[in-house]
Amino acid sequence: MQLAVLALLPMLIIWQLTFGFRLILMPMLTLAGIVVFTTGHWLRDA
Repeated sequence: MQLAVLALLPMLIIWQLTFGFRLILMPMLTLAGIVVFTTGHWLRDA
């Protein structure tokens, strides 16, 4: 899960800069990435 977030968030930024999408999506997707990363960290420690 953490590897997916670390790989997909930079690709998401490149995609947004290249193709563009609604501005509100970027903070929402960043928060979703933080939640997934935190969940993966929590599951790894459990």
